[in-house]
Amino acid sequence: MRFKVNLQAVDERIPLGNRFMICSLIKNAIQNGDKDLFNEIYLYEDKKNKRIKDFTFSIYLNDFEVTENYVEVKGDLSVTISTPNYNLGIAIYNGLLKIKTFEYKDYKLEVKHVALLKEGKVNSDLIRCKTLSPIFIRDRDGKGIDINDDKYEDALNYICNIYLQTYRGIGLKERLKFTPINMKKVVVKEEISGFKASTGKKFIFIDSYKGLFNLEGDVDDLQILLEAGVGYRRSEGFGLIDLM
Repeated sequence: MRFKVNLQAVDERIPLGNRFMICSLIKNAIQNGDKDLFNEIYLYEDKKNKRIKDFTFSIYLNDFEVTENYVEVKGDLSVTISTPNYNLGIAIYNGLLKIKTFEYKDYKLEVKHVALLKEGKVNSDLIRCKTLSPIFIRDRDGKGIDINDDKYEDALNYICNIYLQTYRGIGLKERLKFTPINMKKVVVKEEISGFKASTGKKFIFIDSYKGLFNLEGDVDDLQILLEAGVGYRRSEGFGLIDLM
């Protein structure tokens, strides 16, 4: 299930690390749309649940300027949300329809419109894709792996296998083959709760990649990954892809 949310920054500004603002919006939407599902996803024995989430998203800004302390947005911003989990998609969709304005720290968003999007259908074991949000692949120490490193494809297979195992009880049916076509490195700046306390730094910098690539594997695997996203930090606005 895939849909687009059109938003407006009430004060014409959003935080530099705006992915976590959208994470908070989606979390609020799930709580509004299905409280039982929210508790299942985000809580475990009354504590924060770190389970892998079944959604990803991308942010598109129109008419914006990055300043030292925030992003000035004079136009609308749109968020594309995708999930292979129909019940979760319905919860997010219905929850967003109930939200008129949303406050995050000192920022405020107005929900203008929510619309369903046509989903791509995988019909081949080889698909050409484009990123809608950058893909983040890391090593065991949390460091981003260069896309030309032989370990990149291994790490991609590792995290996709873990996700599929969590989602459906079965991991990858076939090993994925990742072939970059026109990929560009992007360094994403994000403000993450707890990161400053543990490192003394306000922002974390995430080495990721965007562009065009081929992905080869089992058709069913590819379909789910198209809907769920690929790589690490998917539920934080990384790894959303679309068919070319």
